[in-house]
Amino acid sequence: MLDYQKAPYLELNEYKAPKGIQCIFFPMPDKKKIRLAFWKNVSKTSPSRGTILLQQGHNEFIEKYYETIQELIDRNFDIVCFDWRGQGMSDRMTRNINKQYIKDFQIHITDLELILKKFIKVNFPSPLIAFGHSMGGCLVLSSLPKLQNEFKAVILSAPMLGFKKEKVLNVILYLAALLLPSENYFPGSRPNMGLETPFEDNDLTSDFNRYTRTQKLVRMQPEIRLWGVTIAWVKAVNKHLKIIRKPEWAKKIKSKILIINSLKDRVVCSNKINEMHKKLPNSQIINFLKAEHEVLMETDDIRKKFWVNFDEFLNKLL
Repeated sequence: MLDYQKAPYLELNEYKAPKGIQCIFFPMPDKKKIRLAFWKNVSKTSPSRGTILLQQGHNEFIEKYYETIQELIDRNFDIVCFDWRGQGMSDRMTRNINKQYIKDFQIHITDLELILKKFIKVNFPSPLIAFGHSMGGCLVLSSLPKLQNEFKAVILSAPMLGFKKEKVLNVILYLAALLLPSENYFPGSRPNMGLETPFEDNDLTSDFNRYTRTQKLVRMQPEIRLWGVTIAWVKAVNKHLKIIRKPEWAKKIKSKILIINSLKDRVVCSNKINEMHKKLPNSQIINFLKAEHEVLMETDDIRKKFWVNFDEFLNKLL
């Protein structure tokens, strides 16, 4: 493996990185650096079942997924994950490090393609499995027209495939893009300006301990979390959703896909997820009635249901 610049990572006294973590900065052609972490299966008795690319959602970071990563390691997988450019400890795309900014989602997809080709395929065992949450789920799905033959299976957790009240959002976007600089916060997006959202007001999880665990990580390095989204980012999302909603787009994807859909999701639209499921030839969907947006950060009983479905899906394919 090539000699990459080492990257830092965070740990709490009660929440450590899984044993064997290696964290690096992966250089991109435009000189931006992507923070990437990986774990290799070192068991002498249980060979690797393959490699899982685990990709986070908007405004997340690697450390948030230590618990999930350990559970994947326990299932004898190698793991690779990286902070999308513009968030976590990856380089930002605008001078204001607190803003979520990107001009085109294709930039993210190109990053994924390059890391897969130049790093994962040359250093990790097959089969490869893609696992994306929220924005990560949208981007993983969006990579499949080109990369579907690379992945044995795909898991999408609450993929960001649409939002409620999109007509209103589109009107606001049209006016904002017309009147304001693209680096401005999107009107109505309620940037938190670095302040914490109390557990009682959060729309991500009903699990108090996992929610506060993430808050503790952010307190260690506040700049790891963004304050809000820009007009440019919302415009890029809107443009991308129009592409993947074209009638023939999903029909070309033959990948085996498991979709986890939270029916009470308040961040993304569960109906849009179901619509995409119906277009994908080889997808199955599991609807969660009680889960909020972040199934992997939910209560133990909800997470147990997730892992039962995860295991059943992959055991049939591997």
